[in-house]
Amino acid sequence: EGREEPPSDQPDLAESMAELSRLGSLLGLPSILDPMFPVAYTAFFGSLPPTTPAEGTEGQPTSSIDTSNLVTIETKEEPRDQAAAKEKKKLQHAGPQRLKKIRVFELLGVVQRQDRQWMHGMSLTTFKRVLAAEKNALCGGAGNERVKLIITLVTQFREDFQEALQSFILEDLKANLDLAIAWLFAEYSLAEGLHGTWEENLRTYDQCLTGLLRGAKETLGPKDRLFTRLVLEAPRVTQPALDIVVSYCSDDERAFLGVSTLKDLVVKRPWANAEVFHALMQATMSEVETARAQALLYVKRHLYVKPDLAPKIERFALQSLENLMSDHPTFLHSDLTDMEVASEWSEDTVCMCLNLFLSILTLNHKLLKDLAMVYTRTVAAVKRVILKHMDQPVRCIGMESPELLSLVEAFPPGSETLIIRMLHILTESSPPSVGLVNRVRGIYQRNTSDVRFLIPVLHGLQKQEVIDALPKLISLSPNLVKGVFDRLLVSYRADQGHRASPVAPSELLLALVSLDCKGEEALMKSVIKAINLCFAEKGVYTQEVLAIVLQQASDLAPIPTLLLRTILQSLQACPRLLGFIMNILHKLISKQIWKQPKAWQGFVKCCELTKPESFPVLLQLPARQLESILEQSPGLKESLYSHLLGLPPYQVHRSLLRLFEHEEGRKPRKSKGKERRHTTSSEDRDTK
Repeated sequence: EGREEPPSDQPDLAESMAELSRLGSLLGLPSILDPMFPVAYTAFFGSLPPTTPAEGTEGQPTSSIDTSNLVTIETKEEPRDQAAAKEKKKLQHAGPQRLKKIRVFELLGVVQRQDRQWMHGMSLTTFKRVLAAEKNALCGGAGNERVKLIITLVTQFREDFQEALQSFILEDLKANLDLAIAWLFAEYSLAEGLHGTWEENLRTYDQCLTGLLRGAKETLGPKDRLFTRLVLEAPRVTQPALDIVVSYCSDDERAFLGVSTLKDLVVKRPWANAEVFHALMQATMSEVETARAQALLYVKRHLYVKPDLAPKIERFALQSLENLMSDHPTFLHSDLTDMEVASEWSEDTVCMCLNLFLSILTLNHKLLKDLAMVYTRTVAAVKRVILKHMDQPVRCIGMESPELLSLVEAFPPGSETLIIRMLHILTESSPPSVGLVNRVRGIYQRNTSDVRFLIPVLHGLQKQEVIDALPKLISLSPNLVKGVFDRLLVSYRADQGHRASPVAPSELLLALVSLDCKGEEALMKSVIKAINLCFAEKGVYTQEVLAIVLQQASDLAPIPTLLLRTILQSLQACPRLLGFIMNILHKLISKQIWKQPKAWQGFVKCCELTKPESFPVLLQLPARQLESILEQSPGLKESLYSHLLGLPPYQVHRSLLRLFEHEEGRKPRKSKGKERRHTTSSEDRDTK
């Protein structure tokens, strides 16, 4: 009793009040001197705020709270001398007193304890309100601060905060793309600063990126480029994220977007990992036609022109081409893991391995040798597909390419059909160049057994070279022979710079008719088929052309074996040639055609088919040859005899009449002159 209050209690009270005021400002509560402070405090903490100690009527401290004037400390300012005098006077008159004890303010004593789940829910609700306050933040000029606050909170609390942020971003990815990129960079920066393995540190970043990409796949359209922008602006594309991009290439609707995203990653981010480049290369072998065509186009136009990527593309293209050397198709799918083994090669599976190589072949002609080497080791089904798809690349390369001419001059054994196909493609629309003809001529001289090399360059050869090769050319398969005659019988216009065929149509047919088969039946059949091909070209072999051929052939010695057969075909094709043909037959009699048995048989057949116009020709034959014809063709004998009866006596030789004496009931006709002379003699005799 009577002790003075320690002077240190007053600073403790002031310190407690200052701490409470600072807490209220941090919580966004009104000022501690504000009358609304107790209400806000009670709503947040669930209890009343502490008050300042007041002196009771009997000197005891009291804890009553007046809600109308809470936590107010109001004192009247008095001069220090007066205050000191009052205090001294009070101490003199007062007896011993108990000093008041002031408690130190403790926050835990006035705050209700809540469970962790409740506090987490309140925090998450507050975070969602911050996310929804975008417009208010932008109006107040605190947009950047809001983004920083969101990123800081989500990287600190994670879990539900990440899901909430991801859902908010995907609601409008176009408007929230900057927020998404800021989040990815924050996670990536945090992963770089952590200790431990790089893969473990990137786990959270990868979860954020893949979550956004999967959500974008579900919410965006199949051709929305926001997906590509999100991938490109991410600080790093992880393998799971790349798998999502690759999955787009397997979807026909999203294939274009997936392939274009891979291309942009390779072109715009050259530091990207090798998996991205390999994924784009695999897209060139995709089963989806849209993805494969788009990937081939991008590789050829945008990637192969880069010096650092060209060697890699060539290696991959050669590896895919070498897959064709297997008996069965075996190659990786676009998912880089699954293996497909089909029973047989089809055109689609061959194209999947071939198209990339052919697309860059037009830019690098040196790859022709690799193609020829692989071609020799493929099965027949693969060879057919390769030959079918060589048109466009070979046309782009052209016949002036040094690499192509070098390959033609020295091709690997077994690639003959490939070289011949390339020659055909090169000469389909233009005549062969001199360099190409010289190299093909060299091939034929080294290997005369294969005349197929000459077919594409026939227009570049000399006439005699074509005629000398004609027996071998017509001995090929019917399709090849048809191609030979198509090339030889097609006339090119000189004003367009094309060279005409070295052999005229009349010269070609004459060479076939006069060809010496030397008793070879197979060659004879081939010649007959070739002549039939000529006669099928009615627009080329007109009446005038056929007359020239027959005239020149009839002048040959010995008489061609197939001349008479050609005469009959000409007569069938042009009946107006009958008179001209009779003149040809007269000429053949003068050349003693009966001395050539096979030609003689044709002569007899021709006379049978052209009767009665051929009777004057038959009457020009010697008696022995005419008798031989009558023996070979009994039907011709009756017709010829009727013809003789209609002729004037002076035109009929007696030797001809004796040929018919052996017919029953038939007497040789007497000459009217002799009958007249015989009658005159009888009359004279009677007169005498």
